[in-house]
Amino acid sequence: MPEAAALYVPKKAVHSSFVIETNRKGQVTKVRARNSSGDARFDAMTMGNVVQTFVRKPDGSAIAGVYRMSYAFNPTTQKIKRTVELLQAGGVNPGAESLVDRMAAANEQAAEAIRKALDARNKPLGPVPLPFLSPSPAAAKTPH
Repeated sequence: MPEAAALYVPKKAVHSSFVIETNRKGQVTKVRARNSSGDARFDAMTMGNVVQTFVRKPDGSAIAGVYRMSYAFNPTTQKIKRTVELLQAGGVNPGAESLVDRMAAANEQAAEAIRKALDARNKPLGPVPLPFLSPSPAAAKTPH
């Protein structure tokens, strides 16, 4: 049985923040700006979280707009605190496709291009005659 991967946690307090746009469903549609923590792995984890986030009110409704999402890691508690702040209601495309969906479509297109390139590279040459498996004309004329 394979070992579980160790969870990465920074060794010091780090903070990152993102200014994002959301659609009418609360899905993140764009990352306008980000402030790095200086820890590349933490930044990658928080960016991945931002992209997948739905920003909604407690009643489940959403306000299309511009938000700031902040992540602060506390090494003492080993916890990350995420905060969301509405900067501007509206001013965005409420019908915009989510960033996750656009990224998934781009990944699928890239995968299809790779598949096509590999198929073209590994295209079969057609039937290859194997004379040692085919009966020779001399063998066909001899009685058994």
